[in-house]
Amino acid sequence: MSRKNIYDKDFGYTLLKPIVDWNLKHSYRKVEVKGKENIPADGAVIIAPNHCNTLMDALVILRAFDDPTVFGARADIFNMPLIAKIMYFLRILPMVRQRDGLRNVLKNNQTQEVIVATLENGVRFCMYPEGRHRPAHSLQTLGKGTFRAALAANAKFGDKMPVYIVPTGIEYGDYFRYRSTSLVTFGKPINVTEFVKSQNVENEVQLIEPLRKELAARMSELITYIKDDEHLYEKWALTKMLAVDKGLMYGNFGTSLHDGMLANREIVADIEKTCDEHPEVMEGIFEKIEKFEKKRKKKGISIYSFRKKNNALNIAGKTLAALIGLPYWIFCAIVSSPMWLTYNLLRSKTKDKAFHNTVGFGVKLALGILLFIIYTVIAFCTLAWPYALAVSLLTIPSYSYFFDYNEGMRRFISDIKLMNNKELRKRFKEIIKIYKKKLI
Repeated sequence: MSRKNIYDKDFGYTLLKPIVDWNLKHSYRKVEVKGKENIPADGAVIIAPNHCNTLMDALVILRAFDDPTVFGARADIFNMPLIAKIMYFLRILPMVRQRDGLRNVLKNNQTQEVIVATLENGVRFCMYPEGRHRPAHSLQTLGKGTFRAALAANAKFGDKMPVYIVPTGIEYGDYFRYRSTSLVTFGKPINVTEFVKSQNVENEVQLIEPLRKELAARMSELITYIKDDEHLYEKWALTKMLAVDKGLMYGNFGTSLHDGMLANREIVADIEKTCDEHPEVMEGIFEKIEKFEKKRKKKGISIYSFRKKNNALNIAGKTLAALIGLPYWIFCAIVSSPMWLTYNLLRSKTKDKAFHNTVGFGVKLALGILLFIIYTVIAFCTLAWPYALAVSLLTIPSYSYFFDYNEGMRRFISDIKLMNNKELRKRFKEIIKIYKKKLI
């Protein structure tokens, strides 16, 4: 049965969601959700996350809940009728931006009516206040769409049910590498209904501005937030350098991504303070960091190779692990070759690197089940059932293991390169030393 409204129950959607969630979980080494207790159960809820990694931002939010969530996405994706139908099936509404032209922006009035109806029917709506993605540990200026939708919902049914905006932070271990980590943090909600009651104004602009400032402030507390200035990327590079120097290796087995985010926030706070107190020193450090990063990336050396325990014993341990894992990697490389070859082909044609993780997820979702069925049928037709069962089970994690092993080898080779690069190690230690002493 096809649903009439985007918020109605749909059998196809209900069937597909756990499959999408499973594939999303296995698109990352670790997936963590914090703060779900902050989401109100007594009213209409608008989830408001930062937007840093294209479709994956929606998928990590979707996976955080068992029940459906309706999303907003940029309207130009809906230009093709077939794509528009697919997006509607996935509970995604077109959101027109100012850059799309005034005539098109007026279409948002119709979309807003659907959003209000969605909220009124007890289904949460997720909307990205920034309006466009950017892979950076910061926030862009928040648009007005989120607040207009919240105020419209409050005007219609706020006297019966409160309307909330829930600030949300999304962080990734890497924006561009498939099988990294993802963290979603839900913050304390903004009660829009109570806010409107407390104000003695009816002008929408006067209501939106304080809401926008409050939401931006709360969102910035849920991510590793760096001021959006000309040294944004140098500050993030320094944050990673200081974290590695302190031995903070979050995101691995048994450690908390949320703790890592909080630790990074402390480092950033100290960097921002140092920028205010010693601007000349920091200008010099940023120049050194820019040169260091260019040299490091050119040599293909990971920042994590600079950890203090990177020694001969560590290299020996990784060599042994690589040899033990090699036979299964060969198996995985063969059976998952249709997926990773497709991924590499599509990635090479994708100009925006932020879409690379989306491509990796899409390939796994589209081909994973099909290949599993094909390999299972072949195995049971050609092998005794115990061996066929083993082959079938071993194919399930093959795509993920292939990428994990490659990432491990990338870092392993990086460790070896760094051990033979005294100049780069010296530059790293020099920057850390100068920063700690605040002298240049």
